[in-house]
Parts: sequence; C-alpha cells; structure tokens
Amino acid sequence: MRRINMKQTVKKIMLALLLKLAVFATFTGCTNSFSGMPNYFGGSQPGGFGQVVEIVDDGSTTDYVDTTTAEASCVVADDLYENFIADGTVYISFNGTDVTAKLNDGSEIAVGMEESSLGKVSDTKITIVKSVNVEASTDSDGNEIDEASNGIVIQYKGTGKIKYVLSGTYTGTVFIKNKKADAAVILNGVNITSDSGAGPVLRFSSEKRTFIVVADDTENTLTDTRVLNQSSTMYDDKKGSVYSKGAIIFTGETADSDGGSGESGTAGTLNIINSGYKHAVYAKDYVRIADGIVLNVTVDSTTGRDCIRALNAVIVDGGDINLTGKGTIEDDESVGIKVEGEDADEDDLTVEYTNGAGFVIINGGKLTINTVAKGITAHWKSASSVIGDSSYTATANKSLLCGNYLNGTTATTPNPFVEINGGIISIKTTGEPYEGRTDSDPSCSPEGIEAKADLTINAGTITLSCTDDAMNAGGNITINGGAIYAYSRSNDAIDSNGTNGSTINGGVVVALGLNTPECAFDCDQNPFKINGGLVVGLGTSNYTAPTSGNQSTVVLGSSSYGNANTTVAVVDENGNPVFVYTLPAATGEVMVLSSPNLATGSTYTVKTGVTVTGGVRFHNLYTTLPTLSGGTSSLSDVSTTSSNKVYTDSSSGSGFGAGGMGGPGGMQGGNGGFGGRP
Repeated sequence: MRRINMKQTVKKIMLALLLKLAVFATFTGCTNSFSGMPNYFGGSQPGGFGQVVEIVDDGSTTDYVDTTTAEASCVVADDLYENFIADGTVYISFNGTDVTAKLNDGSEIAVGMEESSLGKVSDTKITIVKSVNVEASTDSDGNEIDEASNGIVIQYKGTGKIKYVLSGTYTGTVFIKNKKADAAVILNGVNITSDSGAGPVLRFSSEKRTFIVVADDTENTLTDTRVLNQSSTMYDDKKGSVYSKGAIIFTGETADSDGGSGESGTAGTLNIINSGYKHAVYAKDYVRIADGIVLNVTVDSTTGRDCIRALNAVIVDGGDINLTGKGTIEDDESVGIKVEGEDADEDDLTVEYTNGAGFVIINGGKLTINTVAKGITAHWKSASSVIGDSSYTATANKSLLCGNYLNGTTATTPNPFVEINGGIISIKTTGEPYEGRTDSDPSCSPEGIEAKADLTINAGTITLSCTDDAMNAGGNITINGGAIYAYSRSNDAIDSNGTNGSTINGGVVVALGLNTPECAFDCDQNPFKINGGLVVGLGTSNYTAPTSGNQSTVVLGSSSYGNANTTVAVVDENGNPVFVYTLPAATGEVMVLSSPNLATGSTYTVKTGVTVTGGVRFHNLYTTLPTLSGGTSSLSDVSTTSSNKVYTDSSSGSGFGAGGMGGPGGMQGGNGGFGGRP
C-alpha cells in the first residue's frame, strides 16, 4: 500500500463528504444528487468526481528518437560472461526420458538411478543421477539428495568454474548443485518441462553466480507445471520456475558490446513459462540481464505472481526482454520486476537483508512489460520491515554486490531506489487500483515504475500507460534526460513523496493525469522544479504548483490552451513558435509547460487551434518546432522574470501546495474549492 500523504487524506475527506451528500439526497428524494453541489475538486470533465479518462496512444504520434546517453552504473567485471573462464565443461543431452552426459572430451555415459561420476574438475569430482523420489536417492557419501524428485541432479562440491551445456527435450527438474562454485549453463536448443507439478524447471544451489547463457540462433523453452494449491509438490518453498540461492545472470553466448547478436548469428531466444505457481524467475541475491538475448517471461495463469523477483537487486544492461504477468490473486497480482530488499521468515523468526541493496537499475536494452499490477518496483519499505525487531535474528546476506558496487555504503537498511540510464522501456498495467487502510490490508497499485526510495532517470525512452500512477517514488524524483511519456488512466502521472519533491533538469517529458482529482505532477506540498528540458503536463486543478527553477515554466487553465485534438502554441513577439503541443482526446483543466526557448523578460502569446506543417514530435509534443498558420490568440503578455520564472494563468488556480493546502479559496470554503480555482 502506498503511503497516505496529505493530498490523499484530503481526497478521502472529500469522498466521505460526497457520500454523505449522496445519502442525504437519497432520503430527500432528489433526482439529481449532485446537481447543486459545489465542485470541490475543480472537475470540469463530464461526469464529475471519479471520471475516468481513456487516452489511446499507439505510439504513432512519435517520430522523435532520443539520443541522450548516460554512464551505466553497477558495472561489475565478474558479471560479464566474457570474463568467465571455465575449468571444465559438462555436456548433457536430453532425448525424452533418456539423458546422457560427459565431462570435457570424456566418454559419454547414460544417466540412471544410481549416481555416476563424470570425472574431476579442480580435483573435485562431478556426479550426476536421475532421481524419482528423495528417499530412494543418495549421493556417493550416503547422504540423501535433497528435494531432487522427478529430474536430474548434477553435483559438484568444489570451487572451480564449470560450464554446463544442455540440449534436447526433457521432462523433469534440472538441479545444478554447486554451492561454492560459479557456473554457466548454456541452453543450446532445449525444451524442458517440470514433471507433473514437481517443478521448478531449473534450480541452482550456488550462492555465487549462475550465468544462464542462450546460444545464438537457438530457441529454448522452460515450462514450470506447478499451480497454486496443487495437492503436492516437492518444491513448495522454491519460489521460482527458475530458482537460485545466488545471483542469476541472463546473457547471450557471444553478445557484442553494441547490444546486438554475436558474431555467429542472431541472438538466441529463451521462453520461461510459469503455469501459475509463484514467480517465473526468483533469485535470493540479484538478477542481471545482459546483451545478446531475447528473453520472454510469462506468468500464464491468474494464480501466478511475478515475472522476475529478486531479494537484492535487478540490473538490466541489455537484451530484448518481454514480461507478461496475468496473475490476479487479491493482494498478489502479477508484477513485472520486483525487488524485495529483505526476506523475513515468520516460522523461524529470521530476516535476511543486505544494507544498501533492494534496488533496480536499467542501463540499456529493450524492455516491454504488460502486467496486472506494477511494472517495475523497488518494493522494500521500512513500515512493514522486521529489521531491528528483537524477536527476529538477522542473517547477513552474502550478496556479491557487497564487495563491489555496495562497497563502502553507509546504509544500514535496504535502499529501494530505481535508476534508469538508458534503454527503451514500454510498460502497460491493467489492474484496477484498490487500497486498504493499513499495511496489512489487501491493496493493488498498478503503477508503471515505483521506487520506495528515490527515482532517477538519466536517459532512455520510456512509455508508460497505467491504471495507477505512471511513476511513483516514496522519495524524490529527478529527471536529468531521456524521453518520457507518463499516462495514468485513473491516477497521477508523476507522483513523488520525498521532501525534495520532483526536479526536471533535462529530457523530454509528457505527463497526463486527467482523472479528477488527479494531476500530471503530484509532489504534495514539496517542491516541483523545472531547471531544463522540454515539458508538458495535463491534469486537473488539484496539482502541485511549480516553484521557480532555472527555466521558465508556464501554467495555463484549459480556457487558454484549447480543445481536444487541436494544437496549442506559444509564440514570441514575431509570431515564431517556442512551444507546440497537439492535445489528446481529453485535455484536463491545467497545463504545465516549459521549454528552453522560453526566455525571461520576453513576452509571449498563447494561440489555440493552430495548423502545423513539419516538425518532429514525441507523443504530440514537438521537439523540433513546426511552421504555424492560423489559430486564435487566447492569452497574451505571458512572461517571467529572473526572480520568478513561473507564470501562472489566472484561470489555472494556484495549485496544491502553493500558499498552503489548495491556496486561496481552497478547503476553507472559498469559491475555488480544493484546487484554489477563482
């Protein structure tokens, strides 16, 4: 559940007022319950309070190509597959129920119910066995092979680096048991399905790194047959179709530095299908995705949960990634990418976490997410944490991030931030938002990108179409570059809750939050500042008023910027455009706009209904200005000064957070209502 801020509290007060009025109207026989009621939310959309505005944007209005670049972060040399040098290679071939294996150039053996040795790597032997049930399977030392039913177990107790090459079709779990060793698992045209709900498909015991490497020009499919509440499963506590105690790194076999395929051909494809039991990918450390791979992850049933979940972090450096989550279980609807930050076990009262972890970083790649609930979330929150609870025993997590990226951190708890340094990101959420009154109540917030701490965007092309906030941060939001389209069907477009609010320093931003009483930019009563970039936001009069930044910002009421599906322009004294935007199918009540072309001390005119020729646009915001003709002047003498770089049209109200809650004429009963409209 999202933290209830002042704005949300006021919304609930007003909703309660509306409900009381509705009840009163019912008992007094009114036929139009709200016809004589003041418009507390300043809503001008047909239907009044709660009106849902649907904007259909298929991307056809976009011909702008963003060229912003930013330095990748959390770069770890040991996470690069090119630096993985194997001490030995195990080849495993599947053919229905038959399995054969060999080590390096050794003799191929048929894998059976008795453990067989393949040879030694770094003076430690590797064994393989086919297992039907736990009780009947033991290793060469007489120890039971834990949870290894219905599949094969490949065991190595050494510390050497091993490469496993899998090929063919198989039904059963592949368990690579190598607690102390790095491993690379090459998928060379495999189709593996877990047996009769026994799942997962791939299981790794390594507490270090496991590279899942997709060979070029191959198609690979992993299917987990487990479903929720099935009668039995040997893997009930294994939360992912692909499950690891350590880090999982997805990559192509010969990925090049430009993010394309390797020299030998096109990027290979890996399909991971979760049939309805918990998550498709789960790592008790972090998940990383590199170049040279097409990764399709699907939670294919309404009883499934998240596409990718990790305890400590998710880092995306490249690849073509497609995540689909169809799970609709109340309070556990499917998420695309989720990082927990801590793992608390209520049974044995332990909590496992890493100081400073819990984050999501996207450095590049193409990422397409379609989910019921959130698209991307760094989810850890102190309000529901048991860290520091004396009844729990804290366990130091041996995250591989501690020795490099997090080295020297001063954090004492997880740090659930989101940082985007590049890539092409498209997120669509479909669930209907609902929210309980406390942390323990069920809730669903189908936000596009959520950080419980800070959210920073340095580069990338981002398209968000969501049923809840398109972007939400428990901390501050900073946009330094990139191109961002943030549309919420029923909530805020960009919502920050930190004391520093939201700051736009550069980039191209189109923000639409048109459903009364939501807005394009919601910072509560914290600052909303524009220092650079090309920006437009449409919302209701219940908006956070911009504070003076380094770049001129203009706030317009709807009467000044025109009607749906028409074009508005701001022109200088010579009639030359400095800002042009074609309005969508719904226009809201307030527009916030800013452009580097708006100079302090100059006077501008707003023209509506103009005709445009040429130009380049990003979701109808012109990044290269067109030639104008026609139109009607709706507002003149628009200007800012060096001491106050915000111009506010009198018809736009004063906004939320300006001069107190709602500004003059706000909640205290003036004519303007909540948004301070005159």
